[in-house]
Amino acid sequence: MALLAVAASRPPATRLPDAANRAVAAVSADDLRTYVGTLASDAFNGRGVGDSGNRKAEEFICATLRANGVTPAGAGGSCYQTVEVYSPALGSRARLTVSNSEDGSTLADMPAGADFYPLPETGDAAVTAPLLFVGHGVTSPDMKHDDYARVDARGAIVLVKEGMPEGVPRTSTPAGDEAASAAIARKVADAKQHGARGVLVIGGYLPGYRSVWPERSSIQQASYRLLSSLRTGGLTVATLSEHAAGPILKALADGRRLSASLMPDLVVTPITMRNVLGIVEGRDPSRTNEMVVVGAHLDHDGTDADGRIYNGADDNASGTAAVLAAATAFARAADAGERPARAVVFALWNGEEKGSLGAEAFVAAPQPARRVVANLNLDMVGRHEEVPDSGDWRFRGLPKIDPAATGNTLHVLGYSYTPELAAMLRDANDAVGLTLQEDYDHGALGLLQRSDQWPFLAHGIPALFLTTGLHPDYHTPADDPDRIDFGKLTRVARLAARAAWIVADGPEPRMKKN
Repeated sequence: MALLAVAASRPPATRLPDAANRAVAAVSADDLRTYVGTLASDAFNGRGVGDSGNRKAEEFICATLRANGVTPAGAGGSCYQTVEVYSPALGSRARLTVSNSEDGSTLADMPAGADFYPLPETGDAAVTAPLLFVGHGVTSPDMKHDDYARVDARGAIVLVKEGMPEGVPRTSTPAGDEAASAAIARKVADAKQHGARGVLVIGGYLPGYRSVWPERSSIQQASYRLLSSLRTGGLTVATLSEHAAGPILKALADGRRLSASLMPDLVVTPITMRNVLGIVEGRDPSRTNEMVVVGAHLDHDGTDADGRIYNGADDNASGTAAVLAAATAFARAADAGERPARAVVFALWNGEEKGSLGAEAFVAAPQPARRVVANLNLDMVGRHEEVPDSGDWRFRGLPKIDPAATGNTLHVLGYSYTPELAAMLRDANDAVGLTLQEDYDHGALGLLQRSDQWPFLAHGIPALFLTTGLHPDYHTPADDPDRIDFGKLTRVARLAARAAWIVADGPEPRMKKN
């Protein structure tokens, strides 16, 4: 990793008002220790979506914002933006039947099991339609590749190979389930763009039936989806083993016209989770329709099937604590008569561990209903980066990193998308003194797409992701409060507060033009 040299192109340093400086300086390690210690205690049961500990975390955060003078920004004067989600479950009637369209003979008929099963990404509609093979099922204009170029997929179920075609970059997420999910999402999006009604992915690297639909589930293992995506007509999606796909592919290659009936039997039980929102209003009446959003996710993995608690002290009680501290600093400055020009919303997202669900819902329908000028996202900001010299897929593509060398480092992601916002952050850091590293926008791990700033960037809103980096306790039950460096977390919280003030009071940052 290279430390970006930035001294040559720095903007003039921005001075915060005295009251704001005092409020930021008052951000204390003791408060942060209290917030992290509470959220990452066993009493909150790992804050997993769907668990009572997650609801307790929502309520604790709301109470903390109120106690520190931050105005609730949710619906009806509350702290909350409700987000409807569901955890997909598989019923007993899931089935795939493939028939010869000319004589009606059955080529394949199978219930859910090792050779066929719907995927959690599926919609709930049963589909009967012509079956077409479309290679990898990928359209990539940049790479001059289009598997749909000679196929009219409108109204069809498309059969696609796993992986990406030669010459088209593979997903940048790690190997394993995350890579499979990202690749499937790409194929489903392309199929929908071409008018298909369903997708059958030929297995390959996909996890097994009981990995996707375990008989013994847990909060930690459960997957979730936004209910709104199901209501807007998600495609029916399933996987087929290479063994089961063989005769079907041969029949299609022989020119036979086939149809498929795909019954997902998706069982949908909606639940409501909540983003927690607070606001400190700006001073400029001409900018009342604008806001800067400072956010972090409040959820973690909950408990696993063996009852082990994943407390998530760094991931992400640390980021949540920093946002609470920054919100308190803004409220104190406002009490002393100082506000930036624009409002700042302090958002604690829910459902990040299940796919940035809360942040995605907020970007689709901001609350309050104002235009988001920029987003600062804090995720895992309380540790020293540590990459062991091992084959652990969580660190694929990273060199070995000694934590002794990262005691003051903070990674900044999103810099290549919004360099003006990154410059504002560097400006804010002059008074804090962290070692900022702009080095992870690209690479095998795909870190930029793996936290709550991504929905903002994907919708054209300038956003930065602040993180102190990965470590061996990432997504394990060992991520506990006693491993947090609260001095470092204090510096990060002060930086977030200063940067938010500079952005809220300054010129609007722009996205970089391609």
